[in-house]
Amino acid sequence: MFIGDSTTLNQRESLVCMLHAAVPDSKIIEEKNSLYSNTTYEDYGVSILLFTSNFLVDIEVEKIGRVLKLDSMKNGNIWKDMDVLVFNTWLWWNRTGPFKHWDYIEDGGKVLEDMDRMDAFRKGLTTWAKWVDTYVDPGKTKVLYRGISPTHYDVTGWGRPGVINCGKETTPINGSTYPTGLPPASYIVKDVLSTIKKPVQLFDITTLSQLRKDAHPAAYNVFKGMDCTHWCVAGLPDTWNQLLYIALTN
Repeated sequence: MFIGDSTTLNQRESLVCMLHAAVPDSKIIEEKNSLYSNTTYEDYGVSILLFTSNFLVDIEVEKIGRVLKLDSMKNGNIWKDMDVLVFNTWLWWNRTGPFKHWDYIEDGGKVLEDMDRMDAFRKGLTTWAKWVDTYVDPGKTKVLYRGISPTHYDVTGWGRPGVINCGKETTPINGSTYPTGLPPASYIVKDVLSTIKKPVQLFDITTLSQLRKDAHPAAYNVFKGMDCTHWCVAGLPDTWNQLLYIALTN
């Protein structure tokens, strides 16, 4: 099961396509309900599920509005029975205005209009880490956390005069480091993962994805505006899944 935001959807779509290419004659069953999507390769007894959760922690609608609850993760009861869990979150934590998915934040019983988003991210991720330590059975379930999926709206360090985003980029960045370094959120991910006692593998795709400024839909999709957040399928998520395969088989 993949659990996370719409970049997790990119990865899940990629894996479903790659498996279909490998076993094109396999009987496939598609299922979708209010909680998750599921693609089952019936001949092999393999299911690839997607549970969309932009924050991992809960958002609940109350009288005051939508409340992001940094200490609550009720959906964990669904996740813990899976053989493999691949988690991700970050994309929505810094959103503001009409793009923000919540009206208030609840932290330790206190309801706030807002707070430092990096602090909120750390606290939400810590709630997830405690859930892993409390509920995951390492004998049954393998847990991976996919690293921060970067965006390419900021062109700092690209050295391309006149370029303002990824919209017309068709080649990757040369070398093996990104000009502005890693996103600050990636350090929080590593800090929180270091506190977990159960086995959790960081599936770190951040730097290799930063280098792929050419891998977004923006350069190819003329209908949905500038998208330097998501990834073309097929494309970079195929690489993520090749690395996921190595992580699962080694």
